[in-house]
Amino acid sequence: MSLRVHVLASGSSGNATLYSTGGTHVLVDCGLSARVVTALLRLAGVKPEEISAVFVTHEHTDHIKGLPVFLRRRRIPLFIAPECLESPALAGCSFWGVEPLEEGRGIRLGRLAVSPFPVPHDAARCYGFAFEADGVRVVQATDLGQPTPAVRRELKGAHCVLLEFNHDVDRLMEGPYPMHIKLRVRSALGHLSNEQAAGLLAETSNGSTQALYLMHLSRENNLPALAHLAAQEALGGRQVRVEVTRHLQPASPWEG
Repeated sequence: MSLRVHVLASGSSGNATLYSTGGTHVLVDCGLSARVVTALLRLAGVKPEEISAVFVTHEHTDHIKGLPVFLRRRRIPLFIAPECLESPALAGCSFWGVEPLEEGRGIRLGRLAVSPFPVPHDAARCYGFAFEADGVRVVQATDLGQPTPAVRRELKGAHCVLLEFNHDVDRLMEGPYPMHIKLRVRSALGHLSNEQAAGLLAETSNGSTQALYLMHLSRENNLPALAHLAAQEALGGRQVRVEVTRHLQPASPWEG
């Protein structure tokens, strides 16, 4: 096994994804209670004390809800943007070892190389991540309002892609959200629609792409079938494993 990806949970109810290679296990986001994250890790065959590092995309509750309790009394490095650490959401929290995330600063954990890249979102700071081990490359890009050159560059050549398919525009605009929330979701600092994500996927996927996870679907403003259809059309018949992630339900792992 070069690199294993296991989406433990994805959506507004909470987010957590596990990346493993050899004896290195990295958790991206801890957006559910520490108890639930611990249970999900154990289901994936990893004990909390085996986690090599925790990476945080940004400081919204569905990404850091269980973080303070999960890391309490654990000597696990936390990689997070300083702006997020200084935000009200994490004010007063103390962690054993904090490493600042910075654009262009790569991180090496055993055989795993991690490259953070900025994504546009209405957070203090938000990052996507590219993970690579033994020539296998996985890219996670969620919670972004629009594609950027950096996102396009990182996605190209990835063997496995974790990409946000947050909402269907018609369902969003006809749904129950207040108008200011609808406009926030659709903004350049909001979330990718099925159409935006599909366009980005069509532009960046190639013969290297083996697997695709559709991430952070809205329960109110999207349907798994709509997101899946948009992704399949974007792939244009290429043989790619496509999986729609679910709220509070682990996806099938991928190994490359």
